[in-house]
Amino acid sequence: MNRFRGQLQAILASLSFGIAPLFAKKGLLTGLHPLNGVAIAILTGLFVNFIFVALSGEWKELAKTRKSGFLFALAGAGCNTVAVVTYFWAMSLGKVALVVPISCIYPLFTLAAVLLFLRKSETIDAWTVCGTLLIVGGILLTV
Repeated sequence: MNRFRGQLQAILASLSFGIAPLFAKKGLLTGLHPLNGVAIAILTGLFVNFIFVALSGEWKELAKTRKSGFLFALAGAGCNTVAVVTYFWAMSLGKVALVVPISCIYPLFTLAAVLLFLRKSETIDAWTVCGTLLIVGGILLTV
């Protein structure tokens, strides 16, 4: 079971990512401004994350975070915030069935970034490249 724990967590994340756009679009259809939707989403995520951290007992480790780790987490948070803002904005302008697949071509950008910046710590083989291209190709076929 431990061997597949990462994959099971990824499936749960995928399920959550798959359902979330429906709720977001429903909210936007009520007249909710995209930036307000983002604020609600991020504040809710922050609250839920505090619960997870509290239940896991990781509060003590947070204070031990190295400066570089903190800065990289901050950079990731900035990228995620831009992603969420543009995603909500796209959802307010377009159809869910088109916006979601287009926004899901990010594995292509992730693969390129890994090859540029994490080459020493991440191993990218032909299967990973092939799988990423198949995912992105399949997504593009739906658009």
